[in-house]
Amino acid sequence: MASGNCEALKGRQLGQQQATILEAVAVPEKDGIPAYCHVNVKLNDSTLRFEGRLPLSGWNGKMVALGGGGYKGEPFPPTRPYFSPSIVAERYATMATNGGYDAPGARDAKYFRAEFAYDPVKLADYTYLSIHRTLPFGKELVQAFYGAAAKKNYFEGCSAGGAEAMMLSQRFPGDFDGIVARAPAGNFMGLFLQFNRISKAVLAPGGALNPAKQKLLADAVLAQCDAMDGLADRILSKPMACKFDPATLRCPGGADAGDKCLSDAQVHTVRTATSGFSTADGAWSHPGYNVGAEDNPTKGWGEYLWPNPNPPMSGRSLQAIFSEGFVRSFIMRDPNLDTMRWNPDEWRAPLHVVGTMFNAFDPDLSALRARGAKLILWNGEHDTAVSPRDTVRYYGEVVKKMGQAAADDTVELFLAPGVGHCSGGTGPDRADLMKALVTWAEQGTPPSRQGVVHTGLDSAGKPVQTRPMCKFPSYARYKGAGNPNTAESFACSTE
Repeated sequence: MASGNCEALKGRQLGQQQATILEAVAVPEKDGIPAYCHVNVKLNDSTLRFEGRLPLSGWNGKMVALGGGGYKGEPFPPTRPYFSPSIVAERYATMATNGGYDAPGARDAKYFRAEFAYDPVKLADYTYLSIHRTLPFGKELVQAFYGAAAKKNYFEGCSAGGAEAMMLSQRFPGDFDGIVARAPAGNFMGLFLQFNRISKAVLAPGGALNPAKQKLLADAVLAQCDAMDGLADRILSKPMACKFDPATLRCPGGADAGDKCLSDAQVHTVRTATSGFSTADGAWSHPGYNVGAEDNPTKGWGEYLWPNPNPPMSGRSLQAIFSEGFVRSFIMRDPNLDTMRWNPDEWRAPLHVVGTMFNAFDPDLSALRARGAKLILWNGEHDTAVSPRDTVRYYGEVVKKMGQAAADDTVELFLAPGVGHCSGGTGPDRADLMKALVTWAEQGTPPSRQGVVHTGLDSAGKPVQTRPMCKFPSYARYKGAGNPNTAESFACSTE
């Protein structure tokens, strides 16, 4: 479909003077990305803004809204590795918000302090409103540029963007025709409290595992559970079925005796990370994380759980600094609070206030189903930010609430073996979930019957590994023969 004049959009008011187009620039085609009109729109009553990317030619007549990540603070472009490639390749119009405020360009210590949460408008936009509040302006922008409304509107997000996806499916089911929720952090309250709980164990004297002990643990887990999927390839396809006991690596007497064993403090750390918890009133809970990838420095346990000497972590873990910002700014409003001594059971009232805004764990998707919209849930098995166990728990509650048949008509869950948070890891991490979603929403064929595969790429972006994307509770099991790097050698199994 032909487009209008990109630069002419600058200065235009949207929503009866509620938002202003601050910038509109034509970006030429480059590196396989089709030319598009880059638009920056700010709401006039707040610091909430969004960026639009409008294909200059060949628009497919549809729009995708994109979720953010972390504490947001900037619009995420559709070219990030965890967004579906068809969004760019098939020339969707896109919009992405800053989550309610602008953060520094670099994710420095100030960013992780999450001081935006002191402002009630920014807090509301970040926790649940930013996509819903900007969507009408995004639709109006598309109409103004192309002279026609988008035929369909979809959403895709990962991590905090996955939380936005969950929020939209539960609180605003009329907004989108289909939703992709990668690493769906709908239980943000339980997640941040679990971050705090694990950080206390990791940062306690002797609680962290050095690289040698991380490898010791990872190798022991693989030795016990790697072949459970029929193939010993350092990829755990059934980590939730792996009942590994870290006490098997305990040093004699429990004191640290070097890199060939774990001290009692280190055994406690592993057990804390892999076990669940609940607040005393039962309001907030978390099921813990899977074993596996304990020695992966950038994905798996290394990404979020182990201390990092470099700024802004400076000897703390990513879990620690995210939970510090959450406890200090969202809950306690005290920038100097010692979060290692903080007890959530003593602060039920502020937890409830924030949780009412922040959590999106309601299993009743009947309103989404009533309008025929579809939801795909996806999680890496070795994600140490958004636990796949938590995503499985939510999916189970949906089935319990709606019944299997109604649930199947609305939502499907897929787990990616060996994959960390949103992308990366030892397993193939790419899947075009938007293409699968659109096929489901518009043609009626669910992703589990489309033959979708997870694909692993080499450093040059060439596909080198594929596995079938199996609907939970099935998993990819090796058939016993064939190339272990091709999906044809695996079958989705529940055994």
